[in-house]
Amino acid sequence: MHKPLFELRILGHTELHGPVPEGPESLLRQSKRLALLAYLAMATAEGFRRRDQVIAYFWPELDQAQARTYLRKALYGIRESLGQEVFLTRGEDEVRVDPSLVWCDAVALSQHVKEGQWSEALALYHGELLEGLFPEGVAQEFQDWLSGQRKQLRERAAQAAWECSRLEEERGDRTAAAVMARRARELDPDNEEGVRRLMGLLDRRGDRGSALRVYQEWQARLLEEFGVEPAPETRKLARQVQAARKGESHETSPVESPVTRVRVRGAPADEPASHPHPTDDTFAGARTPWRPMAGAAGLVAVLALGSYSVVRSRALPEGGPRSVAVLPLRTIGDTGLEGTADVITEELMTVLVQQESLTVRQGNSPQTPVTDLAALGRELGTAFILDGGVQGGQGRVRVTLRLIRARDAIAIWAGSADVDSGTLTSSAQRIAAEVAAALLGRAP
Repeated sequence: MHKPLFELRILGHTELHGPVPEGPESLLRQSKRLALLAYLAMATAEGFRRRDQVIAYFWPELDQAQARTYLRKALYGIRESLGQEVFLTRGEDEVRVDPSLVWCDAVALSQHVKEGQWSEALALYHGELLEGLFPEGVAQEFQDWLSGQRKQLRERAAQAAWECSRLEEERGDRTAAAVMARRARELDPDNEEGVRRLMGLLDRRGDRGSALRVYQEWQARLLEEFGVEPAPETRKLARQVQAARKGESHETSPVESPVTRVRVRGAPADEPASHPHPTDDTFAGARTPWRPMAGAAGLVAVLALGSYSVVRSRALPEGGPRSVAVLPLRTIGDTGLEGTADVITEELMTVLVQQESLTVRQGNSPQTPVTDLAALGRELGTAFILDGGVQGGQGRVRVTLRLIRARDAIAIWAGSADVDSGTLTSSAQRIAAEVAAALLGRAP
């Protein structure tokens, strides 16, 4: 099989190489035509694409006749740069890139993964698909396709890295295996199973200090971003690793989990903080060392609510109506929980809007960065913001919430709960009652 004339590299920095540099270089300066070529190279890797589908992605504002004219011009321009044979057609309505003439790294990566060629696949991933490319006038459907492809390729690269790690360990080279495992974690940083896999590998390698640092970094991130501890199986593994590091048996000598200590604003710096580990059916406030806050802070109370409890602070401003923006809950790790997150968000809204003393507004995006929360509060005109996330595991769903004071983006209340999927609605209602109580400064 002859070598393709053109190499299209779209993972990371975009490059296009051919026998004569002038044509590819001119195409690289035309973002929309370059995006069209990349889309067709990927979308038609295994067959033809209807022109109607293509124009819907790239010229959504035009009528069909105009859009088809623009597509013909774009294809003609690409042919002028790369040659007349670069596209194959079938009738008047279908088109594809000729894969024998144009090699594409994104297509090759997926093919390597399909064939179990893990190192070859990983070697091709240098960054996000079409990184830094912003074609004008494309449809939201194209942006959605691009986001989906980016996620899929990143996951495939992470899978390849894990497989490379497994093969290196089977060959007895645990140093190389650890390097590949860390690469996999970089590619899929939100996957808690990956945290455990890397910890386990480092433990087997005898590098238990590094395994515990991996755990502590993950724990600190969850506490900072979501106010929640790692999953029970991850905490258990950390205790086992620490026990092995001390040369003790975990079953006969319980060992305190290697927890990153976090001090709540206003807590004395010289007071050590404890991190209890409630049972899985306990609702507990963030596992940070909750203390009375400075100044006019009230008592931090633990309120038993059936199968769970909430830790909260009553350090809230006096007088005036309370206002809160409820952000859609984020999914942590498992992207199959979007529906669950939507259900809980709706229940929170339903309960909170029934509170006469509360003004409730719907926030905009589940991906709003923490650094933007103060600005979001000003934009929505609310004093507080409620955000959080959901995470699946062991047949249950962990719900985490934070109540944030908008003016300075400081969390003044937080909690998490592991609940059965069958009790999501009732649990969300009771959690919402706790949030309302925290806002209104009264018992639920």
